[in-house]
Amino acid sequence: MRITRGSDYGLRGMLYMARQPMGQVCLVSQVAAAESLPESYLAKIFQDLARHRLLMSHRGAKGGFSLLSNPEEINLLQIIEALQGPVAIAPCLDKREGCERSPLCEISEALDLAQEQMLAVLKSTTLADLAERQDGNAN
Repeated sequence: MRITRGSDYGLRGMLYMARQPMGQVCLVSQVAAAESLPESYLAKIFQDLARHRLLMSHRGAKGGFSLLSNPEEINLLQIIEALQGPVAIAPCLDKREGCERSPLCEISEALDLAQEQMLAVLKSTTLADLAERQDGNAN
């Protein structure tokens, strides 16, 4: 499995949002500038994250985006899956594709175990965890 550029940008943008006070509305241009990301691409990514109920879009003169939930409640898997769909390290483990050989395949068992462990790490790592690590590195 490879994280797409969009997921990378989305993760970086969401981490920026997690470091702001809860409820803080941020302009895409502000996030893009702070994280050195292309603004137009980040705007599309943030719209996708809003559609998946990870961000809230605010319209009008004081428009922008804010986190919909506390950073402790948003994990990396949610963000990645919102931007690139279900995570699978091999086509045979992708629920959308499947493989008729899986029950008889010696390789699929090892790949399935690796995928379970990867998903567990992504699911157990929250934006708050990363923000805390980043704050610790800044001191």
